[in-house]
Amino acid sequence: MRYPRAWKTWLGSAARSEQGQGLVEYTLVLALVSVVAIAALTEVGASVQHFYDQGNNVLEAVLKTHGHCGHKACKP
Repeated sequence: MRYPRAWKTWLGSAARSEQGQGLVEYTLVLALVSVVAIAALTEVGASVQHFYDQGNNVLEAVLKTHGHCGHKACKP
């Protein structure tokens, strides 16, 4: 019956170890970086969407005015 005592001793020393504290700190930093990255990508995504929407509006206006290739015969 030595093994249960060995496990109990090992678990007790592992609970007092500071290695777990470092892991928790790294996890918190990783979570913070993830939240900041998601917020930044959301803002950048909205800007990119606005940029492409403007380009699409300009192209639609040109196509309505000049047709698909710009020739007089192709005008709507």
